[in-house]
Amino acid sequence: DEGIGILKFLKHKVFLVTGATGFLGKVLIEKILRASPEVYKIYILIKAPNRETAANRLQNEIINTQLFDKLKEIHGNSFQAFISEKLVPIVGNVCESNLGLDEDEAASMATEVDVIINSAANTSFDER
Repeated sequence: DEGIGILKFLKHKVFLVTGATGFLGKVLIEKILRASPEVYKIYILIKAPNRETAANRLQNEIINTQLFDKLKEIHGNSFQAFISEKLVPIVGNVCESNLGLDEDEAASMATEVDVIINSAANTSFDER
């Protein structure tokens, strides 16, 4: 039984996820990777000054969380290779035009990405 066909739809898709370091974003990414490991790639838009910092945030704030323990159990020794193949940190900011991406990066993403999931939020609750 394939239900409404979500898993079939997810297969081989390229995603762009914003807000991935937040609670909902982490849960979403883990669920996609666990339920549909055949997803092609998930670009993770991370607010950071450079790629190295974005990669560190991806590792420390998402991958190294307890939420990913089940995936670690499923993939065993190949977990890090699986994650490296599927999750790609992208330096950006949802508050900037083109998500803070340069023109070439934005154009490349526009042709490659199949699904955009925006779970970004303003966490400064005193702002209006």
